[in-house]
Amino acid sequence: MSAVSMKEIETEQELKEVLELCYDILGADDSELYGYNAWHKRFVEGSHPLVYAMKGGEIISAILGRAEDKDSLVIGFAACRENYRRQGITKGLLGYFEDLARMKGFKYITLGSREDAFYEKCGYRVIFQIHDQNIFQKIL
Repeated sequence: MSAVSMKEIETEQELKEVLELCYDILGADDSELYGYNAWHKRFVEGSHPLVYAMKGGEIISAILGRAEDKDSLVIGFAACRENYRRQGITKGLLGYFEDLARMKGFKYITLGSREDAFYEKCGYRVIFQIHDQNIFQKIL
């Protein structure tokens, strides 16, 4: 049984493979904020945490962040392959993502989700609701 490794995206190929996973799970998105070109620009800038978990050569989970300003980071995508859910992998990846965000100078992380229990267990609190989803935030 191979171990899970967590990595920051370092190559364009990794970015493409991670986005493929996210789009497969979350649905294709070619919007200005979440399309390939937007993520590629963030990757090139290097100031946004873009991380993934890998097991046995397969990308199994990913969390991609986008800066709103110098203090505020938004989780744009968080995705995990169905057969790897409820094993603590994405929770561990979120901790890795938060550590990177701190190192990059961010003060807090915000995200929108309908998956309340997971984010609450990870220390996020609901700050308001919009469009049938809770907006969570965690101060780093």
